[in-house]
Amino acid sequence: MDKTLTIDQAKSQTQEVEMRIIELTPATYVADVRQQPEGVLLACSPTSVTWAGGATLTVQSDPDFTKILTDIQTAFNADPAYTTIMDTDYHGDPVLTIHDAAGSQWIVRPMKRGATLDISSSSPCFATPDGMQRSDSY
Repeated sequence: MDKTLTIDQAKSQTQEVEMRIIELTPATYVADVRQQPEGVLLACSPTSVTWAGGATLTVQSDPDFTKILTDIQTAFNADPAYTTIMDTDYHGDPVLTIHDAAGSQWIVRPMKRGATLDISSSSPCFATPDGMQRSDSY
């Protein structure tokens, strides 16, 4: 748990990487981008939480998701602050997981039969802010 990380920092840092992932997607395939304005606090321990959010990129022009995710993986692998894992889901679609050393995670995958590229994200664990509890939106 990062005792110095605030909820605002956790949200901001996590959303910045979501946008970096989106920006690495070729513009010719992007029809719409919707970043969740709020996320939810999920428990890490009895005294700490993670901020969980996400973004959805609606695609057009029948993109090659494997190539897109491979290109995103290559970009993040060039930065020593990140590690990545490429896998496939039970439908055979590619799933890219990105981690940073602080404990943040981003899962990038096509959804809705290839109509969207979804990003699920979570920040490092931090102390539960005063007056807040797990499952609160922020």
